[in-house]
Formats: sequence, C-alpha cells, structure tokens
Amino acid sequence: MIHEHHEWLTDVNNSIVESFEREQATASEQGRAQETGHAVESNWDEVLTDWLPPHYEAGKRKYLMLETEDGAPLTKETDLVIFHPHYPTKLRKKHHVLASGVAAAFSIKRTVGRKDMVEAYEDAIALRRGMRLRGWWNLRDHLVPPVFYGLLGQSHEWKAPSSTPDENVRDISIELENGIVTAPREGLDFICIADLGTWTRKTASLPQQFLDKNVRTDPVSGHWMGAVGDDSRVISGLGRDYEQQNLSPLTNFIGALWDKLSTNDPTLKPLADGLRITKTMDTSFSLGSGQKIYKLSEVTHPDVAARYWKSAPCYY
Repeated sequence: MIHEHHEWLTDVNNSIVESFEREQATASEQGRAQETGHAVESNWDEVLTDWLPPHYEAGKRKYLMLETEDGAPLTKETDLVIFHPHYPTKLRKKHHVLASGVAAAFSIKRTVGRKDMVEAYEDAIALRRGMRLRGWWNLRDHLVPPVFYGLLGQSHEWKAPSSTPDENVRDISIELENGIVTAPREGLDFICIADLGTWTRKTASLPQQFLDKNVRTDPVSGHWMGAVGDDSRVISGLGRDYEQQNLSPLTNFIGALWDKLSTNDPTLKPLADGLRITKTMDTSFSLGSGQKIYKLSEVTHPDVAARYWKSAPCYY
C-alpha cells in the first residue's frame, strides 16, 4: 500500500535528484566545488529540518569533542549533525560541540564512491571509539552507538552501462565490516543515495538458548553460523530489502532514521512505530546476507553475556 506520506517523501527525493542534475554544470566549473558542496549540505539540512521533530535541530560543519583521554580530542569536521533536544542553544552555534549533545551525524557527498564509503566508515569508528560506554550492564549500550552516523549523497560514481552500483555498495560495506569494524556499535548506520537506494544497519542479538534450539532444527543456520553452544551471537551489518521497490531512498531513510533515534529517545517511539507499521522503511532482516557475526561475550561485558543467554532475541 502506498501511503500519502510516502508520496510526500518521494517528491522530496525527486527534488534532490533534480538538484543534482541542475548543478552538474556548476560542479564541473573550476573553483566552484566548495559552492556546490555547500549547496548539497543545505539540501540535506532542509530535508532533516522538515522531517525531524522541531526540537531536533540540525547544525552544519561541526567538530565533535570526544570523551576518551588516550585518543584524538576532536573528530574531523562533520558536515551535518542533529542535536539532542537538551543541548543548549548557545552551544549549538560553536564550531566545537560536545559529542554527547549530538544524536546523529552525517557525511554529505554530491556523488558517493568507494573512497567516500571508506572515509565514512573510518569517521564513524573514530567517533564511537572516542566516546565512553554509557553503561556496561545494559546490552543496548554495548550494541547501539550513542551517536548514529550516516553517509548521504545525491548520486554515485558507478554510471557505466556495465556497472552494478547496488552490488558495489553491498560488497564494499561487507569488506569494511569484516576489515575494520570490531563491534556492532562502531559501524556505519546509514547510506542513502538519492538516485540509488538506502542501506541501514540491522543488529540482532540472539541468545545461546535460542540458537541451540534453532540450530538443532535448522541445519542450514547451523552450517553458516557454526557451533553455537558456547556463546550467544550478535549479527550486525548494513542491509537493504531489495524486494521492496515502492519506497524512494529518502522515504526509506527517514523511516529508518526515526527508528534509530527512537532507540535512544523513547519519546520518539509513537511516530517511529507509525512509520514502521506503514512500511516507511525496510523491515526485513535476512540472516546470512553479509552481516558480520560476533560472539556476545566479545562485544559486551562478560556479566551481560552470562545474564542474557536465556533471554529473548533483541533487534536494533
């Protein structure tokens, strides 16, 4: 079913793609790259301002102040941030902002390619490793980052007739998940390319007792997951529902962003649930389609893993 708010977001998505096409000539002119880049940031700033709660204000070109003592004090300049409602208005105007005052951060690109994906993953990892764990006793704090991070683009670089841009995004993300991401809370949460699609991080925590039962009754799951009896598992990675073709990339992204933000802010759940129920985002989670598998005891505190083994599965 196509809901009216899906059509609203599709119209916005089309306007972003049209802006990209209009700006092609400007972007190719020498010395105008920064001007074009700022225009792209403004497009996404407007989208997020229009579709997030009014108290979730956006800020452009900020440095996030980190919390650990043994690493860098600041992130690189971040193109776009979404402030928590509690962050003081006066402090939002500064170039340096506290990472704890930010709900989500984004790298904005006119065209997305491999280099941009690598950079976004590295920036997401640096941000999360620079923030202290909020509570060691809480499973969610081990698996869900305090600040979500995404890569937003108008278009992509894979335009040749023989190119497979969907597969490229998938394959590069799998490579980076397995190569540089060491915990579910570190990896990139979103990739939204307006003329291609949206990929969102999906994380499932599967307790040992649940897996023991299901692996015994499903040999296929047992084959790709391996022996499970010694630990619970966490499966995490960027995913996309390739069968759901009626959603524009932006529709999917806005629904997914609300869903993620509501994980850390329960006051957003009424509308986030409404967007999920009306399928304003991908809702499938396909195990074995590129997600990375972790042992729960390796990405949480041992006491959390020990307490969780008989619980129900959790999905973030």
